[in-house]
Amino acid sequence: MANWFKKDFYSAFFSIFALVGLITGLIAAFIWFQTNRLTRDGIRTVGTVVELVGGKSVAPRVEFQTEDGQRQVYTSDVYSSPPAYELGEKVTLWYTPGHPDQVVLSGLSRWFIPLLMGFFFLIFGGIGFGGLFYQFLKKRDQAWLKLNGQEIVTTSPSVVLNTSVRMNGRSPYALQCQWQDPATGQVHVFESEPIWFDPTPYMPERPLRVMIEPGNPRKFYVDVSFLPEAA
Repeated sequence: MANWFKKDFYSAFFSIFALVGLITGLIAAFIWFQTNRLTRDGIRTVGTVVELVGGKSVAPRVEFQTEDGQRQVYTSDVYSSPPAYELGEKVTLWYTPGHPDQVVLSGLSRWFIPLLMGFFFLIFGGIGFGGLFYQFLKKRDQAWLKLNGQEIVTTSPSVVLNTSVRMNGRSPYALQCQWQDPATGQVHVFESEPIWFDPTPYMPERPLRVMIEPGNPRKFYVDVSFLPEAA
């Protein structure tokens, strides 16, 4: 696992977000499906909120009668502050025939958990799958640059610490160099992918090999293939 992170840190990082997003999305879909099935096929009745249980956040305890006249008490697993229900409030609910402990309440208890899981799916999934797609495009561009890019002459490289990335309390190194575009006079700074060991002893005496897209130096590839592979 650690080697995978080091070899392709950003893809591994976004994969974790994508996985969390996928899991929360599946949970949201499963609960939503189960809830809709129960409200479609279950027995509909009306109960009464007899107690609010909890501390700062509370959940309703609802009393209702089944079709055969049995008294049942159901406590919601959704807590809220302020309370979503009031003592004595009449609440529509659905329960599974033969299993009156399987209950769905109308209102907050019905949609809160699927909505919460769906929200996490959008956040984590958006970051994860969006980041993976960006990494895919980046690797595709790098593959193109290796074959078709314009090689430029850069300054001597320097070793920098990429403090924006941390894993197990450590930040990776990167090689950084500059190039002045003769057409515009602008100076561009190029930085390599994360390197998980100090590359200083292996620095080349010549400038780094950098390939850019002709006319668009924002798309570049810094060749660090001369470095040994991390253990």
